[in-house]
Amino acid sequence: NSDVGSIGVTMSYLDNTAQNQKEGLSYNQLSSGKFKDTGDPNKTLSVEEKALLMRDVNIIHQNFMEAVAENRNLDINKVKAMADGSSMLGEMALQNGLIDKIGGESEVKEYLKEKIGDEVEICW
Repeated sequence: NSDVGSIGVTMSYLDNTAQNQKEGLSYNQLSSGKFKDTGDPNKTLSVEEKALLMRDVNIIHQNFMEAVAENRNLDINKVKAMADGSSMLGEMALQNGLIDKIGGESEVKEYLKEKIGDEVEICW
């Protein structure tokens, strides 16, 4: 079996504020610009900062979906329906137009040879 995907975007941040407080550390930040230290692990994200980061995640997700739709010649609404961040098995990905074929290393080499017109070496 193969696993294809996923069409989604993730962003993580670390919040060390409780650990810092437990260790008696006081964090002081000097920065220019309201959002300059957004995501700094030594302070909790504000509601505004979370909204800013989520805005960016959503923009990147939209760009990702549009790129998949364009490069796989799929309707954007079909891509949006699949773009929930989950992956899918190869057969389902093939049926949904996300991949061209299912195969192993030899099939990949042959496919690439046909596409680029030359032998390829796969390095692991």
